[in-house]
Amino acid sequence: MDVVIYGFGPIGRLIAECCVKKGYNVVGAVDVDPQLVGKRLKDFGIKSEGIIKTELEFEGDVAFLCTGSYLDEIYLQIKECLEKGFNVISTCETLSFPYYRYPALSEKLDVLAMECGKTILGSGINPGFLLDSLIVTLSATSTEVGRVMAVRSIDAMKRRESFQRKIGIGLSLEDAEKKLRNGEITGHVGYAESVLLIAKSMGFVPDDVKEGQEFVVKNDTVVGMRGFGSAVKGGVEKIRVEFHSYVGAEEYEEIVIEGDNPVKWRSTGTKGDLGTASVIVNLTEFAVGSKPGLITMADIIPFRPKM
Repeated sequence: MDVVIYGFGPIGRLIAECCVKKGYNVVGAVDVDPQLVGKRLKDFGIKSEGIIKTELEFEGDVAFLCTGSYLDEIYLQIKECLEKGFNVISTCETLSFPYYRYPALSEKLDVLAMECGKTILGSGINPGFLLDSLIVTLSATSTEVGRVMAVRSIDAMKRRESFQRKIGIGLSLEDAEKKLRNGEITGHVGYAESVLLIAKSMGFVPDDVKEGQEFVVKNDTVVGMRGFGSAVKGGVEKIRVEFHSYVGAEEYEEIVIEGDNPVKWRSTGTKGDLGTASVIVNLTEFAVGSKPGLITMADIIPFRPKM
């Protein structure tokens, strides 16, 4: 399997390392950072002679695209990958369920992928696994599900600096809220996508999907964020996922499934960056072998409980 890393930041480098572990041939990487261009992947401790270029001047089977969170910002990159013969697997959060925010772009990409005979898939640790696919998998022991609730909680100080910046750590509340409004920081992206992946997998059509997030403040300084996504039917919240990411937070994931066979599951926390890279790389064979088009994790998960 010949693969390319498109976006050679921290996540892209982890994906490259995971690819090497899986025995894939990392033929190169694409990045616009002048400090990276021209270097070889082996310069970063990755067992590959691949070079970093500014353009997609490679041939291969899969492009791992990790350059942005919003589909409209990376649409042309996906198009380029497809037209140059690559299947696309991306960490783009809104690509995990693109029909919600980008219905027109989703249709265009689906058609283009089929014309090119390739597959597009967005996934990662969250959205993609912990707060959606894992919930559906744990619901497999139920025929009927009444409600699902899940929380992921992480100590933000144990995460990379770029993640800390996007949740406003170190800013005043006023500055953080201004940057969030202006799009200078995003907080977590993908609450609605996680909720809708669960809903689709369970054949559930909500009346409304809600999401929101707020800053956590200590001693007049932002130390992180809390946020949620939910699906409502008949005035009742049927799906709720929460993500707590602030300094000193307890690390765990907890999933509660109410139904004809209730389940409560709790972990001691998952490494997010390595988790994202591993999930993405472990989907490679499925994506390459899948029928052409735009797919989501809801198309992959075999279980179909009823909500």
